[in-house]
Amino acid sequence: GQLGELESVRGELESLGARLVGVSVDDMKTSAALAGQLGLGFPLAADPTLKLAIAPYGVAMKGEPLAVPATFVIRPDRTIAWRYIGETMTDRPQSAMVLDVVRAWAQQGAR
Repeated sequence: GQLGELESVRGELESLGARLVGVSVDDMKTSAALAGQLGLGFPLAADPTLKLAIAPYGVAMKGEPLAVPATFVIRPDRTIAWRYIGETMTDRPQSAMVLDVVRAWAQQGAR
């Protein structure tokens, strides 16, 4: 899945100054168990009330207690540099796409 893919490029993302954080609508216990099961080296935060999914990210699924799959690259000032909002539950960007975005962001910051 995407979390495992992102874990595979986490080292390179971190070397570029990025930090991975996953957010799930599951409760903290379930999120922690999933992070452990997948061997994630980045936190998987819980958002069971969809507070983050509703605002500021606007990815709560209409009429469902779920969030649409989404990936964001957030700047240090907490503004959104890039977003990928999935159209279905399986529509997620490949880790290479996220890595390319972060590489471009890191190169711009170096200038």
